Amino acid sequence: MSEQLVEEIVERARARLDALEHTVESLQALEVSAQSPDGRVVARVDGSGALVGLHLAEPIRGADVRELAATILATVHEAARAAAADRVARMDRLRDALH
Repeated sequence: MSEQLVEEIVERARARLDALEHTVESLQALEVSAQSPDGRVVARVDGSGALVGLHLAEPIRGADVRELAATILATVHEAARAAAADRVARMDRLRDALH
């Protein structure tokens, strides 16, 4: 095996490792926010879709509890959906880099 061929193989391996490391770091740092249509709720989720922040606009006093709960759930769901889409896009880019 020629020295040039070995260098090419090593360089391809390094490039793939760099792409993998970048993807892992970006997935660990991923956070997505969503806001309810009425602006009363902002939900923030991490890359796995777990809720990491919830902001309720003032005043919520006097709000219908069931309606508010539904709005919170819908907003968290939207943020989790966006996080999942972002994860898929990042994994697609990694797959492309590995080929």
